[in-house]
Amino acid sequence: MEGMEIYFFIRAIFIIFILSSLVISIFMIGPLKNQKLINGFTIGMFSCIAIVVSVINGIIGGYLADGIYPGGDAFISCLFLILVILCVLNLILYVNMTKQRNSV
Repeated sequence: MEGMEIYFFIRAIFIIFILSSLVISIFMIGPLKNQKLINGFTIGMFSCIAIVVSVINGIIGGYLADGIYPGGDAFISCLFLILVILCVLNLILYVNMTKQRNSV
């Protein structure tokens, strides 16, 4: 059942990226938004790395899920969609935050 252990580690990687993206979102909309802790390069690179790693993990998870569960696993697909939505949301929040900062 070595494939089963790897499969659950893939889920953990998705969850870590989702939690990291949520923390970034909270920093941008929370009380620390005026501290300039996050710049555009950080948001862009995090989003690119998170999506690329998640695509690779999704492909590997798909192969493993076909061997473990008949019909694949929809949970990894849902985690991937949540991560993509959060990455796009972070980019939108950053653009809005910089527009507000420049107009003040």
